Amino acid sequence: MRILILILVITCPIIISAQEAQLYETVNYQNAVKNETRSRNGKPGPMYWQNHADYTITVRLDTALKRIFGKESVTYFNESPDTLTNIVLRLYQNRYKKGAVRDDEVHPGNIHEGVELDTIIINETGISLESHRIMSNGTNFSIPLENPLPSKSKLSIYCEWSYKLPLEPEFRRTGYYKDNAWFIGYFYPQIAVYDDMEFFPNMKGWDYMLFHKGLQEFYNDFNNYKVTIEVPEGFFVWGTGSLTNEEGVFTNSLIERLDEARTTDEKVEILSKDDLNKDYLVGNIWEFEANEVPDFAFGTAPNYLWDGTSILIGDRRIFVDAAYHPESVLYPQVIDIAKNSVKYTSEVFPGIHYPYSHATTFNGMLSGGMEFPMIANNSDDRDTVFLTLMTFHEICHNYFPFLMGINEKRYHFMDEGLTQFFTNRFLWDKHGMDFYTNTRGSVKSIGIYAAYNYFCVTTQDNSSLYNAYAQNDMNNAFYQYLIKPVVPFMLFADMIGEDKFLFALHEFVHRWKGKHPTPFDLFYTMNDVLDENFNWFWNAWFLDFGYPDLGIELQDNQAIIKRMGARALPLPVNLTIEYKDGTSTTISKSMNIWKNGGKQVTIEIENLENVKSISLDDKSVPDINHGNNYIEIN
Repeated sequence: MRILILILVITCPIIISAQEAQLYETVNYQNAVKNETRSRNGKPGPMYWQNHADYTITVRLDTALKRIFGKESVTYFNESPDTLTNIVLRLYQNRYKKGAVRDDEVHPGNIHEGVELDTIIINETGISLESHRIMSNGTNFSIPLENPLPSKSKLSIYCEWSYKLPLEPEFRRTGYYKDNAWFIGYFYPQIAVYDDMEFFPNMKGWDYMLFHKGLQEFYNDFNNYKVTIEVPEGFFVWGTGSLTNEEGVFTNSLIERLDEARTTDEKVEILSKDDLNKDYLVGNIWEFEANEVPDFAFGTAPNYLWDGTSILIGDRRIFVDAAYHPESVLYPQVIDIAKNSVKYTSEVFPGIHYPYSHATTFNGMLSGGMEFPMIANNSDDRDTVFLTLMTFHEICHNYFPFLMGINEKRYHFMDEGLTQFFTNRFLWDKHGMDFYTNTRGSVKSIGIYAAYNYFCVTTQDNSSLYNAYAQNDMNNAFYQYLIKPVVPFMLFADMIGEDKFLFALHEFVHRWKGKHPTPFDLFYTMNDVLDENFNWFWNAWFLDFGYPDLGIELQDNQAIIKRMGARALPLPVNLTIEYKDGTSTTISKSMNIWKNGGKQVTIEIENLENVKSISLDDKSVPDINHGNNYIEIN
């Protein structure tokens, strides 16, 4: 038996430098720590606060005019220590306003006159919409307050509005689908978030980022909603929250089917193809309620199939349902995929009980999927694997960002990255695939590290702290949202162990449930719970610029593994030594060998004359340059 003596030498400083030990922080986060709204142990500070609102909305879908008509009364609570001198409304559909500045094309047929505000009343005083003091900027509408809103007080807003719905095909998450099916999101004037982190000049505290592209997603407060929806007769409605007037819209026979679906583990065809010509509705006014959620959306159609079931999670039954076009080939599979998704997220990854009463998947998007609280708007994909992935991914978003109010416009990797990490794990468990591409109807398992290597060198790379709203290319956005952040989460979980990773993640969710965490709150929580300083990892993989490249050199009988270049990222080391007799051995070193700032690792090999080659693993470790990973020994 060959005896091999390996000596590991790490060439690095003995003491971690102050730069490595200290986490990079933005100035606004440093100010939040000074103001005691946040802390460097990852917990909300003693002075933490956040605002919220109660919405009462009445909305009517006019399919003949292709318009939405709405009225809303809002009570807004200022929990901040500041006196507010203005209120910022989001008018999302101004993305389609004629003459609006956009950084992405829209179909010319979808361009309209913008959101038409007929009335705005604040604290029982009408607001002149022609006032020069009102600042209309893209999708934001800032109204100065005649009587500023003091800390710990509230104001009321009433408004009426309408807008033309987008009909023409393009990448969009709301509007007309086909055959009188509609999905309605981003439809109501919404008060923007006012928090302790925003710092726009002259707009202190307000999230004033625009929705001018349509790729940006959520950053909302946790609000309460009472929404009344009027649709044409014969239309069913599925939405966020609980339907509170079932007896006013459903026949008794349909309610019986619903009750069965809510109490059984089996699939129930609430509406089958045989039911399409039958009348199961007694009204067209639908009333929903949802509390402490970041948004509200709904789908509606007159001729959809509807499957339902339920699953026991802890001591609660979660209702799982899918509504879809009757000509869909693969959508009948969604109900089982959705049920498995709720079970997996609740019991495996992330291993937190599903937080809401139901998970609805609605077929109303032209391509891809989009999450809203308790309801996802998904396309009718023709590939089972991608359909599985999309269904799971959008349901998993009920944790990130909805369980916590993550600012996706700034910190996309906190919700898309974690959600895609869990999605990849689910995909591997169900299909043995660790990553996917879906190009022109072709799905391939190419490996997450291979995808990362490719995009890292072919796409403009940035720090993960680079704002999501600034992404101006679909490939770059795909890389920054769904590939790049998955890799460090996977590497970190592998380094510390999945059990520890989930334990720390659960504590992060516990601390920040219903609040607005930043990446720094996540990183500091991980450090605090795991009782170890991982700032070297967070800085390198999330906050700095860098690329994965390990190389190997041979000096006498020493194999030297180097981080190649000034910004080369810390990576695990898997060194394989192949012998002339056909045997081999692999030496694996955890990524934490670099935590002290080291740039190279030396492995001394005895009996070098018996060695055929030495190589670094470039399949299970990301590496953009495979040319420096192999040495053949003569």
